[in-house]
Amino acid sequence: MGTAAAAAASGTDGNLLVRLVSEPECRVKATTEEAASSGSHRDGAFWEPLAAALLRASSPTKAHLILEWKLEKLLTEDIQDCEPYSRIICFCGQTRNATLAMRVFECVEAKGIQLNTNIFNALVNAFLSAGDLLSAMTLYETMEGMDGCHPNSATYDAFICAFSLLESGHAMMSWYVAAKNAGFTPSNQAFESLITGFVQLNMLDDAKMIFEEMIALEIKPNSTILEASLEIISRKEEARVGDFLKRISDGNWELNKAIVARLTRICLDGGEIDKMEQLLALIQKGTHSSSETQLHHGIIRFYAKEDQLADMEHAIYRMLDNGVMFMCPEDVEVIICTYFRHRELDRLDLFLNRIRSLLKLNRSTYDILVAGYRKFDLHERLDSTIADMREAGFA
Repeated sequence: MGTAAAAAASGTDGNLLVRLVSEPECRVKATTEEAASSGSHRDGAFWEPLAAALLRASSPTKAHLILEWKLEKLLTEDIQDCEPYSRIICFCGQTRNATLAMRVFECVEAKGIQLNTNIFNALVNAFLSAGDLLSAMTLYETMEGMDGCHPNSATYDAFICAFSLLESGHAMMSWYVAAKNAGFTPSNQAFESLITGFVQLNMLDDAKMIFEEMIALEIKPNSTILEASLEIISRKEEARVGDFLKRISDGNWELNKAIVARLTRICLDGGEIDKMEQLLALIQKGTHSSSETQLHHGIIRFYAKEDQLADMEHAIYRMLDNGVMFMCPEDVEVIICTYFRHRELDRLDLFLNRIRSLLKLNRSTYDILVAGYRKFDLHERLDSTIADMREAGFA
């Protein structure tokens, strides 16, 4: 990412960022100190977005120098609050710099600052992000034996998410059970890691169980979880699309374009047109215009494939009456071929007249019309279509 884009993304001072990017590494701390002494940065809150911007600008070493500067600042000012040190360690987790994270933690211990669960969690995340599972586990065991530093929900979430990334199903489940036994409910992010992790490992029964437990806790699934749940449905022999749609309706769950596309594909593959109609009704209650378009097209293609002309026509005109238009010539060509198979040429004319002002036909669509009219010896329509082709610029 460029320097300007990095500054915009992090909301930091663009001039300072440009200066730090161009400065040699030996000048980063001094330049940052100068900025901290100026009026615009005197509150001291600028260091974190600045470090994030340096990362985006592909300057990780300089980002770490900012963290070191902040640590030195806290130590010089004899800050006894654990929270600002925790924030540095949290950032070390994002950059996978477990060494610096441990150094910050040791400084806190050396100053006799009262430790808490948050700073331990920050260090656990730093170790996990760096792949140091042994140190993370050792730290967890230390937390269990320290007053005021016991593991909390965020601690268990960190291990669940880490083992999901490592694709370790047994470890994921163990930490999930441990969290429940400790009286904690995983976060939405942890549930996402569990469900997507188990689906990735093809442990579908475990994924389904976790999903059901999440719903029982009245936690609203996000788009990623819904997509993973659809993956479970698509891989199971008994697809339960109807139950899934009912839950969407009852829970007022959000549907994105990818979820609608996946549901449409599952329904098409299973020949479940009634479920597609249910999905369309759900979509039309919201504001998912792009999703509605692809679903209309899917329903029309289904009826065309099954040679259900009356249902196909109903779906076409329902779509057009709702202000939704065809997006690709293939959908129009499927409809034209269906009319030709049924020899319903007058109804084909009505369809073409309806879309003529809304859609410019392409060469392949004209070729299908020409071939069809020739087959049925409809010379007047053939001549008219060829004339339209020439007017459209097709030889």
